[in-house]
Amino acid sequence: MATTFYFEEKLYPVNDDGRADKTQSPNTVAVFVSNFSNDHQIYLRITDENNQEKTFHLTKEQAKDLSESADRAENYIAYDNS
Repeated sequence: MATTFYFEEKLYPVNDDGRADKTQSPNTVAVFVSNFSNDHQIYLRITDENNQEKTFHLTKEQAKDLSESADRAENYIAYDNS
C-alpha cells in the first residue's frame, strides 16, 4: 500500500478575535492519496489533540471542490492574515 501526503498542517482553534489561538492544542489536517489493493482513493484526515484520528473519503469531485474553494478564499484576502 502506497500513501502520498499532499497537505499536512497543524491548525489551531480560533480565538475571540478570529485568529489562530496558538495557546491551545492544534489539530492536524491532512489530505492524502492511498492505494488499497491497487485502488487509489483520496482522503481527508483530522487528528485531534488526543491523537484521535477521523479519516474521511473524498470523491474526485469533492477534492476538486475543496481545492477550488480554498483557492478562492485565499484569493479573496489580499493581505497577510497570519
